[in-house]
Amino acid sequence: MSRHRWRRSLLVAALGIGATVVAVLLITQAARNLALVSRLRDAAPGWLVVCALGEVAAYAGFVVSYQSMARVADGPWLPTAVVIRVVGVSFGAFSLATAIGGLTVDFWALHEAGEPPRVASARIIALETLRWAVLAVAACVAGIAVLAGAGHDTGWVAPATWLAVTIACFAAGLAVSAPRRRDRLANLPGRLGGLFGIAVNALVYIRRLMGGAPDLRRRALGGAALFWAGEILCAWAALRAFGVRADVAPLLIGYATGYVATGLPLPLGGAGTVDAALTGGFVLAGAPLGSALLAALAFRLFSFWLPALGALVAIATARGLPGRLREIAIARRRPGLSVDPTEPR
Repeated sequence: MSRHRWRRSLLVAALGIGATVVAVLLITQAARNLALVSRLRDAAPGWLVVCALGEVAAYAGFVVSYQSMARVADGPWLPTAVVIRVVGVSFGAFSLATAIGGLTVDFWALHEAGEPPRVASARIIALETLRWAVLAVAACVAGIAVLAGAGHDTGWVAPATWLAVTIACFAAGLAVSAPRRRDRLANLPGRLGGLFGIAVNALVYIRRLMGGAPDLRRRALGGAALFWAGEILCAWAALRAFGVRADVAPLLIGYATGYVATGLPLPLGGAGTVDAALTGGFVLAGAPLGSALLAALAFRLFSFWLPALGALVAIATARGLPGRLREIAIARRRPGLSVDPTEPR
């Protein structure tokens, strides 16, 4: 990485830290009567080790899910070492820019591995859709449990919203990707029609995954589930570190509600904004405001800031990655290879 890029990366990271500090100061002002210093003094740092283990599991799950979705419908088989490097660079783009920056790196990797632009875009959208679908289903199950009286009462609004939105999204996805409609919807005219067509093809990839090889389906779904399980474990341990014993169902509702902010195209990886959103999510799960703030900061330390440092190293050492991806693309150039999810097989 050039000296100019390093300076720019460090500047962006500093701005992200500044945004986080401002958000913390604002929330701390609101919680000034909650004895934050006392909560810090009474913290159990041993739980932070569990936070780290949760994030290791989460990123291992993401690598497996990425690798599996890239392979669906005769896509490229990316070696695990290559996927780990791609995910590292992608997370660096997310940390130093926005969620869209991370998706752009994921698209670039698949395109370099031989996928046409529309296909690479559809695969990345499919990966993110699958990941969020797994979280939405888990939030719905947790919402039903909470409404039935399990754990801390989060109220009915958040669980009911997750149920309604998830059902509506699943129904819409099944409708637009149905065999009798998808060819027409995937080829609408105009720029917006083209973008909509890519989204339709992403849903077709998910259909192909669910109806395809069982091993690939298990890896894709299992990887996505492992990602969220690791994230929830990190959040649960962060709360335990500051004296909060959160029940799993309300914690899942609160975490999912707060985590939605990370999907927005916010600069600096959502620094400050996501911290505040997760604090609110932990309060929804039953944590006092002071403990929720400290737990959110601990969670973001392990889920964002520490991986961001590793991502900077991955970006700096990614010089050989384009060549490795092009080798994969060259190896895939053989007659009869279908890469379009709408083509007959």
